[in-house]
Amino acid sequence: MNLQSIRDFVARGDAFRDDVSVPVTIIGSYDSLGYGPVQCTVILDTGQPRLALGDLFDDQRTTQLRGRTRLGKGIWIPRFRLEGTTFADDQISWKGTAELFVEGVVGDLNEFDASGGEITCLAFIPPTPIALSNVVYGMKGDGTITIVEGERKPVRWNTPLGTAELTDTYVYHRGKKAGLDPASIRIWRCQITVKSQPLGNVSIRSISSDLQDALDEACWLLSFLSRKRIFWYGAEVYFYPEEDSSQDFRKAIVRREQWIGYEYERQANPSWIDLLVKQQALQEGLFERLYANYEASPYKSTIRRAIPYLLMAHGRSYIEPRIGIIYSALEGLVNGLDEDNQVAYLLGRSKFDRLSKKLRRFIREEIEEQDIAKGVIKKLPELRRRSFMDRLLMLIERYDLDITKLWPAGADIPSELRKLMRRRNIYVHRGKIDDYDPYLLDLYRILNLVELWILKLLDCPDTALNLRALNSYLPINRP
Repeated sequence: MNLQSIRDFVARGDAFRDDVSVPVTIIGSYDSLGYGPVQCTVILDTGQPRLALGDLFDDQRTTQLRGRTRLGKGIWIPRFRLEGTTFADDQISWKGTAELFVEGVVGDLNEFDASGGEITCLAFIPPTPIALSNVVYGMKGDGTITIVEGERKPVRWNTPLGTAELTDTYVYHRGKKAGLDPASIRIWRCQITVKSQPLGNVSIRSISSDLQDALDEACWLLSFLSRKRIFWYGAEVYFYPEEDSSQDFRKAIVRREQWIGYEYERQANPSWIDLLVKQQALQEGLFERLYANYEASPYKSTIRRAIPYLLMAHGRSYIEPRIGIIYSALEGLVNGLDEDNQVAYLLGRSKFDRLSKKLRRFIREEIEEQDIAKGVIKKLPELRRRSFMDRLLMLIERYDLDITKLWPAGADIPSELRKLMRRRNIYVHRGKIDDYDPYLLDLYRILNLVELWILKLLDCPDTALNLRALNSYLPINRP
């Protein structure tokens, strides 16, 4: 059963950009239990001039929306993505998606003095085995549920908003019936909790926007370790005042547009077997260290670019696009590392320029056809750069990367890598796969190689590696 809880709203307010503003009606809906973003229709109030609309709504720039519902809820959409415009009966309307959506009581969204109180953000993410609490719950005869075995241990790390804790949790969806009796449905999900005690003035709107900068990079690292896309798609933001404070309790709902792709088709039940690193190590402080190393790494951008390729290569698809994607991941990683390690070039610039000058003169003397001579000369810059295979082997040795576990015991690793790259060249340059079995093994070996390399760059200890995950696809060395 795919449970849904559709939330509809109608708000009167404004659409604005810079100093241009027009009154509009905002009609929207979203599934409060799902991953999807808020879809909106924005209707220009009747009788309003259209002179500024060309500057206000287009698909190149961002329009903001704000409004208020009849129930007193404030709606704020700082980023509205236009998807279509409709003209009918002298009325104009726009359909689109709220890239970020914040809803709360109007006064709750405004700036206030939060000194002495606590801000709590609950950000919801797709299922990941990293969040599993590994406890046993028991249901008593009166219907209450308690932990009967184990202890909840969150994964922690620091963010600009405060300490983040990742764990699983349960929520209840009420309003259902079982026959004649009212019923509640217990929903398991994963969430990131961030708590802070700010000094001075803040607003829940600004905190909702700040969540993106605070959590997105950590979510990419969680994605890498989980081998699936992890992102926060919704949140609840609370302010709890001190008992003697003049401030009131505040709350806001946040929704965010994020690409989900094949995640709808992925296994919903997470397993520790999928994790690259042992869950216990992550709970005992390793994730915080890996995240700090990732943020401080000179290769952060290289690692970050490789992660989406790894996730797509793990996805459900034909082998042809997956093997092409993982080749790109490996080449991007090598290219990102070789320049700083000074293995990219065989000769320095000045020496190569002198050699090129002599070679150009020799080519013109030996080849009479000028067009052919020019074509050969254009290839000269490639002589300066080492072959990809040589750079790969040099960097593997320089980083002391142990990939012997990816081949049978006693295998000649350099020779195996050269065979792998020859198959890569046939596929890339000729679009041809003669035998799918070796390419399938290549796919998983390169996946594991890149994953091990990134973990090495993040200074992950070998004792924390989940060897079952690394060997899960390969018919060798399984524990």
